[in-house]
Amino acid sequence: MKNIVFIILLVCLLPSSLLSQGYQQYNHYIANQGLLNPAYNGTRDVISGLMTHRSQWISMEGAPMNQAINVHGPVEDTNIGLGVVLQNDAIGFSNTFDAMVAASYKIELDNRGKRWVSLGLQAGVTSFIFDGTKAITGDWNDPVFQGRTSTVGFNTGFGAYYYATDYFVGFSIPKMLSQSFDENTNEFKNKFDFQNMAMFLYGGYVFDWEPVKVKPTLLFREVYGAPLQFDVSCNVLLAETIWVGMSYRSTSNIVFLSEFILNRQFTLRYSFDYALNSLNQFSQYGSHEIGLQFDFSFNKRPGMRSIRYF
Repeated sequence: MKNIVFIILLVCLLPSSLLSQGYQQYNHYIANQGLLNPAYNGTRDVISGLMTHRSQWISMEGAPMNQAINVHGPVEDTNIGLGVVLQNDAIGFSNTFDAMVAASYKIELDNRGKRWVSLGLQAGVTSFIFDGTKAITGDWNDPVFQGRTSTVGFNTGFGAYYYATDYFVGFSIPKMLSQSFDENTNEFKNKFDFQNMAMFLYGGYVFDWEPVKVKPTLLFREVYGAPLQFDVSCNVLLAETIWVGMSYRSTSNIVFLSEFILNRQFTLRYSFDYALNSLNQFSQYGSHEIGLQFDFSFNKRPGMRSIRYF
C-alpha cells in the first residue's frame, strides 16, 4: 500500500519536477559547501575531501537517494583553489549524475589574512536517465512515460564566498543548465533556462559560549516560480570533539545533527530527519545521511581541521 501511495505522489509531483532544476539536498549543508558552492573549493589550508550518502524516506520504493564525493585544496603559493565534485541523484524513474571540476580565486580584504572573498566557477557534464516505462499511469498516451531516454550535456555553475575567522556568507548557482522535457520533440533536452536554476544563499557564525562553541546557520534555496525554502540550524561543539545540533526545514522537516571529530585527519557525520507533515504516515523511518571528511597536507604542515569550524 505504501508503494502505491508513493507512486501516486510521485506522478502528481513529477510534471513540476521535470520543469525545475533539481539539486541534491543535504542536512550537513555547511560541511558540504564544496558541493554547494564552487567558490568554497580551495579555501581551506589543506587537501580536504568529503564522501556523503543520503537515503531519504526509508521504506518507500523509489525514494530519493544521493551520493557525493568532493576533493579540493589550494594551489601552493597562489590564491587559486581547485576541486572535483561527483554527485549521483536517484529518485523514482530518473537518475542524474554530475561530474564537475571547480576553480576558485581568493582575494584578501584586510592584509592580515582574517577576511577573504572567494569567487568560483565549475564546469563539467551532467548525465540524465529517465525510464518512464516503470511508471503506473492512467494516461497511456502520455509521451513522458512511453520509453527510456538519456541525455549527456555540458553544465556549469558559479558562486561567491565571503569568510572571516568566525563567520561566513555564500551565494551560488551550482548548475545553470537543466534537463527539461520538450513536448515538441517528446525528448529530454539539456538547456539553459533561468526559471529552472536553483539559487542558494547561506551563512553562519561561530561564537564562544563557555565552555562550548555554538554555530547557528541559515540557508535559503530559491527556484523561480516555487516557494522559497529555508533551513535553519544550530550546532554546539562539546569537548572539542563532538558537534550536536538540530535543524528545521521549511518543507516541514526536523533534523537531528551529529558530528564526531575522530582525529586531526578524519571527521564522521550522521544526521536523521523526520517529516512533520502527512508524509510521515508512509515514511515512518525518516531519512538518514552519513558522511566522512578527511584533511591532509602534502607538505610538512599536518592535516588539521580548519580553525574556522566551517
